[in-house]
Amino acid sequence: MQAKDVIDRARTILQDAGADYWKQDELPKWLTDGRMEAYRLRPDLYEATAAVTLTEGPQQELPDGSRRLFDVSQNVSHPKQRRITVVDDGALSASRPAWRSGSRSAEIIHYLYNALRGGVYEVYPPARAGVQVQISYAALPEAITAHDSETELVQEGEYAANLVDFVLYRAFLKEADTVPAFQARAAQHYAAFQGALTGAVATSTNPG
Repeated sequence: MQAKDVIDRARTILQDAGADYWKQDELPKWLTDGRMEAYRLRPDLYEATAAVTLTEGPQQELPDGSRRLFDVSQNVSHPKQRRITVVDDGALSASRPAWRSGSRSAEIIHYLYNALRGGVYEVYPPARAGVQVQISYAALPEAITAHDSETELVQEGEYAANLVDFVLYRAFLKEADTVPAFQARAAQHYAAFQGALTGAVATSTNPG
């Protein structure tokens, strides 16, 4: 499904095919917002694998502003290319309290990650600059503009059509101050979107 398919379906429901009421650039922006909300609810849809180059030291950042790490799977630049395993910060710090200031290594053994820290993770031993490892992470979806109508919504896959509900949610929410009934309509569309992605029975919460 392409971006234009989502926008066209939304405009059909809004009865605004000519963009007379909702501006031409509004729906693409809301489609971008919908992709970001899908990213928040289902980061697994945006999973990507890449070999990344580490900076010197323990702390590393995910590529391109990503906010979710799934795995640091193996060494790439080291000749042995051994598997890397996750380790608990508390357990590692209990056995090696000063590990973060230890010698820099060309081979990584463990990684540490707390989802609350978003795009930051750590490696043990601390890396030498230029070490490469393979990671699996949630890549941020691209923004959609009015000129990107043929962008394929590949990452959303079978859920791409549910982005119509998010676009409608934002469209009706915009006019809720002047048409109070649109507040409930907006909530219904957001609940349908959220429920489709998470499997939850929609009861009404929308992100405002």
